[in-house]
Parts: sequence; C-alpha cells; structure tokens
Amino acid sequence: MSTASSAATWSEFASASPELAERVQKRFDSHRHAVMATIRADGSPRMSGMEAPIRDGHLWLGMEYESTKAGDLRRDPRFGLHSAPDDEAMTCGDARIEGHAVPADSELATLFARGHRFEIDDPTRIALFTAEITRVVLVHVAEHALLVESWSPAGGMASHRLAGVSA
Repeated sequence: MSTASSAATWSEFASASPELAERVQKRFDSHRHAVMATIRADGSPRMSGMEAPIRDGHLWLGMEYESTKAGDLRRDPRFGLHSAPDDEAMTCGDARIEGHAVPADSELATLFARGHRFEIDDPTRIALFTAEITRVVLVHVAEHALLVESWSPAGGMASHRLAGVSA
C-alpha cells in the first residue's frame, strides 16, 4: 500500500479489485469531466468540474496552478470525485472516489505531460496531484435493485443490494 496504510494508489486499488477498478474507470472515461469536492478554508465544501484521467497506475488531479481548488488541496488534501450517470436507468451507474491529493514530483509531472491528451509545454505551470484512494463506490441498478459496491484499503470489497428500485 501507499505511504498511508489506509490509502492506496490507483495501481494498488486495481490490483486488489481489478473488476471494480475496470468498471469505475469506465465510468470516469465515459465523460471528459468529473466533479470534484474540496474543502474551503472555512470548512464548507467546494464543487468544481475537472478532468481526472486514470492512466499509468495513477488517478491524476491536474488543474490551473492558481485555481481555488488547487489552493484547497494544498491546505487540506481531502477530496471526493464523482462521475456522472449516463441515464436515468443507471445501468452503468455512477462512481465516486474519495482520497487525499498528493503533490506530484517532477518525475510524475513529466509522466503526466507525456501521456496527456494535448501538449503541455511546461508541467510546472499546472497544479498536479496524484490520488491516494481511501474509498471507491460504484452504484448502479441491477435486476430491479440498487447495487452499491465499495472498496477501501482497510475493508476491501463490500456489496449492498437495496431491493425495490424501478429501472
């Protein structure tokens, strides 16, 4: 596991729970943007749209260097990330990832820039973090029930089925 015993990198999560990791990544890959929650200086939540690619064994959190969400993460690294469901039936579901943002060093910044969807001239001009994941949740409708699947480094996989949901 990563430096915090109750957190994992994307690669560690994918090794521990490959099927869930594949489905969660599919949810995030299906839309260019996700919604990230950070904590403002006064303790209230801030919701921001952003790209959060998953590749090279990392969940990347990249943003403008001077953005308010970057400031939030520098002060308090906790975040939540949410994908969007595709339709009302939620057959593919929606995914959530909770964790801590870790500032990327220059080697990771170079790796991020090399694989990004557009050219990044100077990776030092962006605020770049990788995620230490504390919890992953995938919620979808299956067989007229709401299925909540979750994973955490400490607790592993868990599934809960809530009957009576109409698709």
